[in-house]
Amino acid sequence: MPIFPSIRSKLIALLLVLVGFPLLITGYLSYQSATDALLKQTTQQLGNLADKTAQQIDNFFRTSQKDINLLADYPFVQLAFLQYEFRQRLDTVQRLLLDYSKKNDYFSRIYLIALDGQPILAVPSTDLTRHNFSEDHWFSQTLQKGVYLSDALSPKSYGQAGIFLGKVIYDFEDASQPVGVLAFHIKASAYTDFARSLHIGSGGYALLMHHGGKMIHHPDRQFRSTRDIIKNSDDRLQIHIHQMTQGKKGYGHYSFLEEEKFLVYTPCRERPWSVGITILQAELMADINRFQKKMLTFFLVIIILILPISYLFIKGLTRPIKQLIEGASRIGSGDLNQTIHIESNDELRDVAEEFNKMAVQLKSSMNEIIDLKNFNDDILRNVTSGIITVDRKGRITSFNASAAKILDHTPHPASSHQLDAIPEHLYQILEALKQTLEAGLSIHHRELAVSKSDQELSYVEINTSLLSSMTGKIFGAIAEIRDITQRKRMEEVMLRVEKLSSLGELSAGMAHEIRNPLAGIKTSVQVLTKRVTKAESKELLSGIESEINHLNKIVTDLLRFSRPSPPIFEPLDITRILGKTLDLISEKVKAHAITIEQHFSPKIPHVFVDQEQIRQVFLNLLINSIKAMETGGRLTIEVQHADERPNSLAHFQAITDLKLSKYIKVVFADTGRGIEPHYLQKVFDPFFTTDPKGTGLGLAIAHKLIEENNGYIFIDSIKEKGTRAILLLPVAKEETA
Repeated sequence: MPIFPSIRSKLIALLLVLVGFPLLITGYLSYQSATDALLKQTTQQLGNLADKTAQQIDNFFRTSQKDINLLADYPFVQLAFLQYEFRQRLDTVQRLLLDYSKKNDYFSRIYLIALDGQPILAVPSTDLTRHNFSEDHWFSQTLQKGVYLSDALSPKSYGQAGIFLGKVIYDFEDASQPVGVLAFHIKASAYTDFARSLHIGSGGYALLMHHGGKMIHHPDRQFRSTRDIIKNSDDRLQIHIHQMTQGKKGYGHYSFLEEEKFLVYTPCRERPWSVGITILQAELMADINRFQKKMLTFFLVIIILILPISYLFIKGLTRPIKQLIEGASRIGSGDLNQTIHIESNDELRDVAEEFNKMAVQLKSSMNEIIDLKNFNDDILRNVTSGIITVDRKGRITSFNASAAKILDHTPHPASSHQLDAIPEHLYQILEALKQTLEAGLSIHHRELAVSKSDQELSYVEINTSLLSSMTGKIFGAIAEIRDITQRKRMEEVMLRVEKLSSLGELSAGMAHEIRNPLAGIKTSVQVLTKRVTKAESKELLSGIESEINHLNKIVTDLLRFSRPSPPIFEPLDITRILGKTLDLISEKVKAHAITIEQHFSPKIPHVFVDQEQIRQVFLNLLINSIKAMETGGRLTIEVQHADERPNSLAHFQAITDLKLSKYIKVVFADTGRGIEPHYLQKVFDPFFTTDPKGTGLGLAIAHKLIEENNGYIFIDSIKEKGTRAILLLPVAKEETA
């Protein structure tokens, strides 16, 4: 027994020598290294922050100079001085400057100033008679140097502290003749906010100082000059301020208002200013002090612990822990079939068993998640409505096949957040989803036009709602998209039929009432022509008769539209009718340098129509195409079975349930000037025309005659790219043919 205390004492002494002394040396060196590293890191970080702030200020003034150079080259700005000289209103340039100032809120005011210093325009508006800049130093420097950026000015003269940036404006026609000055009055907050926004700890801040000693910005308004700051600090700060006024970089400690602080400063390049960032020494060393206390605590714990016991305990502990780590790593990599075996009977064995249970549960949950995901994917893939979902930031998370088909677009994952990489109609749907996310309100039955790649316009209806969990947490929004093209086309056709029916009855009555008086007038003119002898009178009467004939032709066309002759149906070779019609306009085609391409499918069956009426339809459509290509172009004529390219007949399928195999499709596609989108719904209206010389009856008559012949007609057009007229004509039955 007496030997045990002696061995324990020796072990404690040995531990103090072998463990305690190295720990003390290590702790001291670690403290010094940590202090130096922290000071170096803080100096570097604050220096980087000061450099970044100075760079932001420099970039701001560079951008301001680029802006004023760009704005000074605007013709409206250059012409404003000439308009002012002629006492004209400056509304245009005022709107321009007002829009510009709204987009760039760092201006307090934009001036246009004459060479005598008198402002001619201020945006926002102010009393111009209160200002004359002829005596201002910045104005004279601007006239001398062309572009000048003043020092920070007090608010006494201009109502608000800031800086003037001036640019000489030259005559619009003579670039060497100055006519005035464009000036930006930049708010002080525009360049001091870079420093004002910096808050380092509870007592740290950023300051902005002029190299002349003036304080541009200090968070405490009572310190407006370096003199006030030096009064409340030690000599070390005076050295740093001197370095800052010299435009040098540096750092160091100082005392201010009886608080020890640390300062890092750097100069700006565009202005004679320096940016300084300060932090409290107590906050800077807080981590080091906590580190020192932890080192002392750690030293005491190591002295108390007995190394052999710790060694044996750690050795027995690390072996099962290593097994747990390896098992957890395999689970993390996706191997959910492995089992962790630990032979000990302590808590680590219980932990291993819980790991094994967790792996089994994870495997079961993973299978359920995969099944649920596959089920949801099957629903999205097979549902006929288009489904688009977005997350809370408006980024697309799902886009099913029906949506891709309806919108004729499949988004790329990389472009789901780039709005310039998606079509306009998808952008509008995403905007609707964004409104739903922001306002929390669903959108119902919003109609949207979709322009597809095959140049056909279709219509969709969108409904949006929020996506939320059972707890009410919002995690996105969903849009349901339905193709309502068929319904829209049916509405258009019904409206057009009703309109044309009413116009036909009215036109027939008007035509009969006009035709009878025209006949009497023409007879009278013919009688007068025989009686007069003077050549001038005969020429005048001949002109009257010509105009009467023109009116009679319009009335005849009107009657043909309102009450066409009953068609005489017979089986006809449509290609022969087209050939004869093209012969009639061959001279006009050559005169306008138009190239005609014909694409006729083989074995085209006969059509069951009235020959003269269909020829009249072809002639009207060909004449319209020639008028649309006055300076030349290409006219493509296609004749084929209607079911060869069913995708291009979506508008016909929307009209009724057509059996396309019973129709022949004839397409006239020109490369003319096209039709404005808002005019497409009116092209079949009588008397509607964009041709000053036209009567507006050509397409109306064509539509009426196609209806009489049990066919369909549709006009599709894109402005400046061309127009396409598509006809469906009934196929003659075999026994009839």
